[in-house]
Amino acid sequence: MPRYLLLLHGDKDSEDGKMPSKDILEQMHAYNSEIVSAGALLGGEGLHATSKAARVSFPPPDPSNPTQPGSKSDITVTNGPWEYSMENPEGRSGESKRPVCGFWIIKAKDMDEAVWWVKKGPLAGTYVEVREIFECGDMPGMTDEMKELEENK
Repeated sequence: MPRYLLLLHGDKDSEDGKMPSKDILEQMHAYNSEIVSAGALLGGEGLHATSKAARVSFPPPDPSNPTQPGSKSDITVTNGPWEYSMENPEGRSGESKRPVCGFWIIKAKDMDEAVWWVKKGPLAGTYVEVREIFECGDMPGMTDEMKELEENK
């Protein structure tokens, strides 16, 4: 069964480190319990604000050898927090303009079922990005040995 990553995007309160109310936390616990009872929840967590984060940026590959990663000496690390647009949550081409503040990993028969689970959540004033997770069989070039290692981790 396919797996899906559900990325919960935050708001000014989550970026300021403000925790949800007791009522919201209780609703979220009931929602998570329902997903667990259905056997669909594989994992999930809330995330600290970007003030406790780092962004690691990798240089592009050398044009003379595009199959090799760029120089490790050119990797940059930027400590948070980062600026986000809270008024306009979506940027050009639908790119996220809000930080991710939590995630779930669920299994669902298809995208429609994954979206159905999201719609059941006690969420307001935010959005959730639903992304299917690659399985070994989806990736061309994976050898049988690589697939076995991946499946047995």
